[in-house]
Amino acid sequence: MGQRLYENGKPSVSGVDATIVDDISADEPWALVERFAELERVSGTDDERSAAAYVTDRLDQFGVDHEVFRPELYLSTPHSASVDTGDGWTAASAKTVSFSADGTAEGELVYVENDDEMESIEAMLSVSLAGLTEDLSGKVVMSESIIPISAIGELADRGAEAFVGIHPHDREPHEGIVTPVWGGAPPYDERERIPDLLVANVSASDGHELRERAAEGTEVTVAAETTTEWQTAPLVLATIEGEAAPENDEFVLAHGHYDSWHVGVTDNATGDAALLELARVLDEHSEALRRDVWVAWWPGHSTGRYAGSTWFTDEFAVDLAENCVAHVNIDSPGVADATEYDERVKWMAAVHDVAAETIADVSGKATAEFRPARAGDYSFNNLGIPGMSLQSSIPESIREQRGYHPVGGSGGHADAWHLTTDTIKKADPEVLERDTEVYTLATARLSRAARPADPIRTIDRLASIAAEYDAASTFDLGPVLDELDALRDAATALLADAEGYPQTADRLVKALTRLNFVTEGQFEQDPAESRPPLPRLAPVERLPELDGDDARFLELQLHRARNGVVAELRRLRRTL
Repeated sequence: MGQRLYENGKPSVSGVDATIVDDISADEPWALVERFAELERVSGTDDERSAAAYVTDRLDQFGVDHEVFRPELYLSTPHSASVDTGDGWTAASAKTVSFSADGTAEGELVYVENDDEMESIEAMLSVSLAGLTEDLSGKVVMSESIIPISAIGELADRGAEAFVGIHPHDREPHEGIVTPVWGGAPPYDERERIPDLLVANVSASDGHELRERAAEGTEVTVAAETTTEWQTAPLVLATIEGEAAPENDEFVLAHGHYDSWHVGVTDNATGDAALLELARVLDEHSEALRRDVWVAWWPGHSTGRYAGSTWFTDEFAVDLAENCVAHVNIDSPGVADATEYDERVKWMAAVHDVAAETIADVSGKATAEFRPARAGDYSFNNLGIPGMSLQSSIPESIREQRGYHPVGGSGGHADAWHLTTDTIKKADPEVLERDTEVYTLATARLSRAARPADPIRTIDRLASIAAEYDAASTFDLGPVLDELDALRDAATALLADAEGYPQTADRLVKALTRLNFVTEGQFEQDPAESRPPLPRLAPVERLPELDGDDARFLELQLHRARNGVVAELRRLRRTL
C-alpha cells in the first residue's frame, strides 16, 4: 500500500477513547469477511439467512443481547436479460435490474446522448429526454446511464417499450434498482409509482456496438426476467445498554446492510464486519456509555430500495423519533487502498464535530463535509435523525491511474461496486481495522457526549443555504433569514441555561433536519430521488430563467413555501 493509513503513525486518542480503540482488532472482522465472501447474500435466499445466522452466533459468543426480526419485505430479484438486434447481434453483457418489468419488448432503437459528462455518480443517475419526440410508442430508448430513476417514469408515461442503459464498465454493467419508491413497497395511494418499464443494461463495449446500430436504424428485442414479491428476510438487532446514565432513554443507532449483489465483499461484508466488532467492543465498554447503542444489520437494501431499514423505521417510528439522537451508517469500509477520508464521507451539520474530529483523531487525515445523498439506508431523514457515513476512499490519483469511473460505493473501486468481481481481493484487513476504529469511536462518542448533536451548527447551515438562495434571484428570503437569526439567539440562550442535551434541543435538531432534507411528512418516506438543501425553497434558483406567467406561478409557489418555512421556524422558537 503506497499511502499511509495513519498520518501520525497511530491514533491520537487518550482515556476511554484510547481503551476503546486499543481493543479493536482485525481478527473477528476479517473472519466474518472470509465467511461472507463465500455467500451470495441476495435477500430472501438461503445464503442471506446463513449470513444472519453467522452474525447471531458470534453475538451469542460475545454475550451481546440481540433479537432477530423476520419482516415481510417487497423485493424484486433480477434474473436474466437479453438485448438482440434485427441482424442477429446479441449483447453478451446484458443484465436487468430490480423492479424492471418482467417480459419482452420490441421496438426501434433510439439513442439519446446524456447531457452530462459522466464525471460523477449523480450524472450517471440522470438522463435528459429533451431530444426525443413526445410519443415514444414503438421505441426502445438507449442512453449512457447507470440507473436514470427519474427518467424511467417519464419514459413509461410517454409510451417507450423499454430502456437500455449503457454503463461505463467495459466488461459488465453494475447491478442496480430502478424504483423511486423508498423501501420498495409504496403506500396504497402511491402504488402507481412502482415502475412499469422493461429495463436492461449493457457494458460500455456492448453499448458502443448498439450505438452504431442505432445510427443505422435497427429494431431490437429486449427481454428481462424479474421476480417481484413479498419475501421474509431476517433483520438482526443488537442492543448495548449504556451503564453510565441508566435513567437515559436515548440511544445511538449504528447500522448497515448485510444483503449483497453477488458475494459483495466491499459492499457490504466489510461493513457487516465493522458492525460486529463495534458491537463486541462497545459491549465490553458499556460502563462508559451514557446512551444505549443499537446495532442493526439490514436485509433488502439492494433488491428492495432499503426495505429492511425502512421496515425498521416504520416499526419503531415513535421510539426512534423520541429517543434516537443520531445514526451511523456503515457501508463499504475496508476497501484495499482506501486510505483517505476526503471524498466519500457524508454527515449532517448537527453531528459535524463528532464526525470530523473522530476521523482526525484516529487517522490524522484531512477530511471534508459532504451532504448525505438520498440513498444508502438514510431511512431516518423524515424522522429528522441526524446521521453520518464515514466511508474511506481510494485516492483520486490512484483511481485515475487505473481508469476508474465514478461509482456509488466500494470506496470508489469501479471494478468492485455491484459487480461479480467484488471479491475478497478487493478488501484489506488493515484498512478495515482502521475504518472500524473510526466508526466505533464515532459511535462511542455520540453515546458518551453531553450533547451529541449541535442545533446551533444546524441553524447556521440553514442560514448559509437560505442566504445563497436569497442571492440567486430577486425573490426576498429575508423573512426566513430573520427567523433563523431569532431562532439561533433563542437556542443559544436555551443551551446556556441547560445541562446536558435537553429534549427541546433534540426536537429542534430533528425539525431542522427535516426542513433541510425532506418534503414529505415525519412518518412518511421521501422518494429515492435527489433532494436539494431546503428543498421547499430550492426552486428559487430557477426564477431567473423564467418570465411571464411561469415566473409569476413560481413566485406564488415560493411565497407559500416561504410562509410555511417562516411559520415552522417561529413555532420552533416558541417551543424553546
